[in-house]
Amino acid sequence: MKTFLLILFSLCWGLSSNSQEKNVYNYFVQVIKTPDSNTKIEINKKGDTVLVAYYNTQDLINRTNQEFVKVYKGTPFFKNGWYKGVLLTDNGASLNFTMAYNVQKDEVYMVNNPTESAVSIKPIGFSMEGHTFRQFKDRYYESIYEGKSLILKEHQCLLQLNRPIQKTGYESEGGENEYEGEFIKSVKYYLINEGKFKEIPLSKRIFRLFGEHGKTVEAFAKTKELSPNNEGSLIALFKYFESL
Repeated sequence: MKTFLLILFSLCWGLSSNSQEKNVYNYFVQVIKTPDSNTKIEINKKGDTVLVAYYNTQDLINRTNQEFVKVYKGTPFFKNGWYKGVLLTDNGASLNFTMAYNVQKDEVYMVNNPTESAVSIKPIGFSMEGHTFRQFKDRYYESIYEGKSLILKEHQCLLQLNRPIQKTGYESEGGENEYEGEFIKSVKYYLINEGKFKEIPLSKRIFRLFGEHGKTVEAFAKTKELSPNNEGSLIALFKYFESL
């Protein structure tokens, strides 16, 4: 089990959730490979949540050190922080820890108390902030509906780097090059039915999944003004289908 160093910060998050750890402890896993570097998450003056990476590199030829900072918009973490959560084990036991889910790496980090190092783990499932994740095909998916069918939500995160430009010192603040890049988050939905795993199209093609009831479900969606692009509407469509 790989152990990561912790960087402890006392930050003011201003997040609305009551279950996030707010006691003075905020834990962040060191992700920068440059020696003596660390990272932290902040909310800047614009209100953007950003990942701040500090670098300290050595020039062995000139025997000098170089320090610089890179700022990325967003973070790779689910809900941008550490929360009290529950780990699900193979034997059915539930264990309470403070944890974080790195969506970009599809890794779960946990810590037992603020004096310990964070540990990367691979549980069969976990819950935090009212969201339950389970492992399917070596990846975590959030379970959002369990009926005759199972609907899973895949959280995705990609780091999109901005194009480097030659700075003159006269640039105005803001703009696309204010950040080194941005963590872009998105979701996909999947259906598990009769042992089959398939992506749910968020368009009119979704009604093909309902077979001979496709037209009936589509008429229901029009009457109730339900759109497959909306998660609540998506669940409502499957609940109605399973009632037929």
